[in-house]
Amino acid sequence: MQHESFSKRAPARNFAFQGLIQNEGRSFANWGLHRTTTPAIFAEPISYGDVQALVSDVKRFPSPVSPVGSMLSTSATVVNDGGTVICLRKLDEVLGVERDAAGREVVRVQAGCRLKKLNSWLQARGLEIPFQAEIGEATVGSAAAGDTKESSLDAPGYFSAHVTAVSYVDESGALRVLSDLEDQAAFFEFKCSFGLSGIIVECCVETRPATLCRSDVSIEGFASPASLAAALLKKRSQCDALLALVFLPGLGCFFDQRFKAGPGAHTPPESQPGSEEFRLAKRLAIQHGFEGVALPEPKGLIYSRADFVNEYWRPAQTEPRLDFQYYEHDISQLERVVTETYEFTRSFQEMTGFAPRGWATYFVQRPERETKPFGLYSSGPGVSLSFDPVSSNPADPLWQQFAREYNGLAIHKLGAKASPIQTQWLKRGDVKIPRKLAKPRFTTPYYAQFLV
Repeated sequence: MQHESFSKRAPARNFAFQGLIQNEGRSFANWGLHRTTTPAIFAEPISYGDVQALVSDVKRFPSPVSPVGSMLSTSATVVNDGGTVICLRKLDEVLGVERDAAGREVVRVQAGCRLKKLNSWLQARGLEIPFQAEIGEATVGSAAAGDTKESSLDAPGYFSAHVTAVSYVDESGALRVLSDLEDQAAFFEFKCSFGLSGIIVECCVETRPATLCRSDVSIEGFASPASLAAALLKKRSQCDALLALVFLPGLGCFFDQRFKAGPGAHTPPESQPGSEEFRLAKRLAIQHGFEGVALPEPKGLIYSRADFVNEYWRPAQTEPRLDFQYYEHDISQLERVVTETYEFTRSFQEMTGFAPRGWATYFVQRPERETKPFGLYSSGPGVSLSFDPVSSNPADPLWQQFAREYNGLAIHKLGAKASPIQTQWLKRGDVKIPRKLAKPRFTTPYYAQFLV
């Protein structure tokens, strides 16, 4: 493979495409089965040369060219009717651990590698990446230039913060390399581009010695939105990281308080079978959009972080399945967000009988603005609150109505930042992507509406 010594710009050559091509008019659906696309070409490259051949041949592979991994995105980002969809899942090798020019230990990994596979590979070597994924089916390339969130231990809480270099194919078909050490601003901008600046084929990601996590889980009820919001802040102050699921308008909350538990790559035997019981219950709850699943409330549960990166089966149309929206707020707005969301949800439920299953709540550390110049987490140093309504049926008209109307509250009244890959039914102006990040060869109509 070509990972040993990329030049800064390796020109495109006359490669023959060796991977799989489907051009029979087949439609493809996202994981939730509520977004479909019918591209002219669906291509699965098996080499970097395949990606170069595809991008450089405009006649055979019509524009726009859009990359996908596991097609987990909830929004219309997967839609590229009449264009070329390039699926990178076959470029999924973990190429090894190395030291970069700054002395950092990084793992070099191909863009189509699933986060579960990467975590398991590192776990076997006593290592981890600082970002603890919730959904292991997500791919490295999509996470490196997209939006993620997690209440991580000793880490910002989004995957791209730990990507130190990318190798990608540009709009002419040339193979390029960008890194934080040599390219600074251009590299940081690229990581905000959602694949609109180029097709990532390989990444370097920071690693560290593997660590254990301890969780104290509880479910509590509250008398008012203000007291619920206060409890979120208090619970967070008592631990190293907090994940919560807020239930509105019932004023309940599931708390997972996480604590650093020292070095270790594997769940201690004494934590079994409790750890496995909790992991499987949590996985099933997420798989089914928190419908019909009772979560245990373990205390002092110690486990490997890698073990809790779960994989999920592709659901059938007839079964409950996770769907969600994403909104980023500054933590200073927490009480207002909870209170006004409570009032909005109670009113909507009174009119329609519908309320979301809950609000997944994460806390993310924002970096210096220079390293995250656009999109989520780009407001400079501070703490962000992710407050994400969850459904168990993406096709439910009432859920879709709720989400559309809630966009107005969250984005335009509460000032939330939204994600084009995780916030649905966005309108022009709801998200702003700098035009300079978007190359015409890679810009679908969906993304074109957000360019400024």
